[in-house]
Amino acid sequence: MKKIGWLVIALVVSGCAKSGVEKPNEDSSEQVSSSESSLQTENQAGEEKRVSFVGVGDNLIHNVIFEEAQVEDGTFDFKPMFENVAEDIETADLAFINQETLMGGDEFGFSGYPAFNTPSDMADNLNTLGFDLVNGASNHSLDKGRQGVINTLEIWDKQENMVFTGVFDSQEERDAIPVIERDGVTFSFLAYTYGTNGIEPDVSYRLNYFDEALITQDIERAKQISDFVIVSAHWGDEHMLEPNEFQKKYAQLFADLEVDAVIGTHPHVIQPIDWVEGKNGNQTLVVYSLGNFLSAMSTGTENNMLGGMISFDFVVSEEEKTIENVNWDATVMHYTGAKSEAADLRKNFRIYKLDDYTEKIASQHTLNSSQGNQLSKESLQQTTEAVIDAEFLN
Repeated sequence: MKKIGWLVIALVVSGCAKSGVEKPNEDSSEQVSSSESSLQTENQAGEEKRVSFVGVGDNLIHNVIFEEAQVEDGTFDFKPMFENVAEDIETADLAFINQETLMGGDEFGFSGYPAFNTPSDMADNLNTLGFDLVNGASNHSLDKGRQGVINTLEIWDKQENMVFTGVFDSQEERDAIPVIERDGVTFSFLAYTYGTNGIEPDVSYRLNYFDEALITQDIERAKQISDFVIVSAHWGDEHMLEPNEFQKKYAQLFADLEVDAVIGTHPHVIQPIDWVEGKNGNQTLVVYSLGNFLSAMSTGTENNMLGGMISFDFVVSEEEKTIENVNWDATVMHYTGAKSEAADLRKNFRIYKLDDYTEKIASQHTLNSSQGNQLSKESLQQTTEAVIDAEFLN
């Protein structure tokens, strides 16, 4: 397992005082004092530090997916569905996923669209696969109300060496800045959503919505205690291959605040990558949408089956901190069978890299075998090249 040197640092609004450090790995020899004025990396003797990152899109768990994942003892094993991309996740120093659907507690029973409740075993599966950063701020975060949020926080709290954020159980938790560390380099991780499908939170701190003042406050504080700031942005119009004005507005705000990387989710299709220049001349990497990762959208089209896996390196040298080697790997959500009036026969859910996806496999996809759509590797490649700049396609 790749898990190394993880910590969380709470920076509380009241007096902006650091509230201490939790270190699950007691064997770690690193010590971080809560009285230190800065936690930014001091690069010894000009040594370059390089931390690899990979991010994937919407983990959108419909009924047919968790039904297939259920094993004889009643637990759920989703890991085989990820096996074709597992190596990329495991080998990255930091791996991000958008947990689109709520894990609101198994006692509610499991459900798909429109009010999702995903089996809690998914959290352990994602941890085992090697994910480190999990977005919990989505339009489905409140699908099971207050208790659903409380339950999901308890579920994620049991997962060591992962940062889950976006929903909260107290004002103090909301005001804390989650920080994760790799090789002495620190990363703040923040998450925001455009909305929650019209469901209102019971208290103002329950989850992070897009709000200029709140975002500005969070990022300014995050930059005081970390080398890099990563923002998970749940935004955009569903099924649209281009960002809307809301996305562009907040992308510019993130750039002006000198966020390093923005990872976008929600549209269920891919959208472009861009370097957005901030007011101070800095460049912010904005991935507008990674599309679907694991999903079984019943109204799915070819574009909903096409996702992306973004990878790059965070680099700290004696002179500067940069993002390098940005690369987009297209992914395909593959499944076979059909949905009929009598039963839903879709099965064999697997994520493929587009490079490994053959026309023979594509011919078995449900969009070809039962719905008459013409999904092909060639057409998926054409869409990828139309949306993602060639600079990021190696």
